[in-house]
Amino acid sequence: MIRDESENTDKIRKRWDEHAERYDEWYQAFQGAVEHHVDLELLKRHLPEDRSAKILDAAGGTGRITLPLAKMGYPVTLCDISLGMLDVARRKLRKEGVADRANILECDVRDLPFQDESFDFALCWNGMAEAAGELVRVIKKGGKISIFLVNKWSAVINRFYEDPASTLTLLESSPTYLEDEEWSYRAVSVEEARELFEDLGVRVLDIHAVCGWMSVLAIPEEARESRSWDKQFFEQTVQMVTRLCKEPSVSGMSRHLVLYGEKRDREAE
Repeated sequence: MIRDESENTDKIRKRWDEHAERYDEWYQAFQGAVEHHVDLELLKRHLPEDRSAKILDAAGGTGRITLPLAKMGYPVTLCDISLGMLDVARRKLRKEGVADRANILECDVRDLPFQDESFDFALCWNGMAEAAGELVRVIKKGGKISIFLVNKWSAVINRFYEDPASTLTLLESSPTYLEDEEWSYRAVSVEEARELFEDLGVRVLDIHAVCGWMSVLAIPEEARESRSWDKQFFEQTVQMVTRLCKEPSVSGMSRHLVLYGEKRDREAE
């Protein structure tokens, strides 16, 4: 699946380094702002009540989530494979005066440099199921996990026109690996995601859809890309997305799924 792991890791690092300074531009437009707002509000429902709880933001890039978590008072460890992305995150944290609440380091999410059960909460919102085992390893028993996963059905739908024969084959395969220029990503359905994490000792609390909402809601491209918008319409869009994200029919169309779970204490069971 991954042709030469070290070579492809270097390509991934280079790609994100080159993209780092432009990455946050997506979230400054209407579509990205809606998705960020919904992502964060849903995350808040699962965060530890104790603001001293240790949180890992794995593959956290420019600190999109680390920054608000640090502003809430949580101590956050932000790691990413791209030093360019981390440099942007560091500047943002300093600008907001919360750099002292974040520990930043470069690492591969598939090989985390932390001891077992180091964190109370771990999130990885880069869409990589391959990181699941490491994330579960580093959270404490009773701790929670949040991870974005590539949605199998959306990926298949998007590829149909280019190669209908192989796409039909992918519909029947499990798991499905989707290749881009540098990497192979494991794409999963809701059922496969649930099975994967249950096997890793995680009690699945919630799985819902994320990303790709503007096309589903038929919002014109001009409005999706706008950097100014009506506040009421923004709030209405957020409400619509939040209500629909758990609908099974809608989940199948989203680019990603986000799973929330709690690590079981198997010794106590």
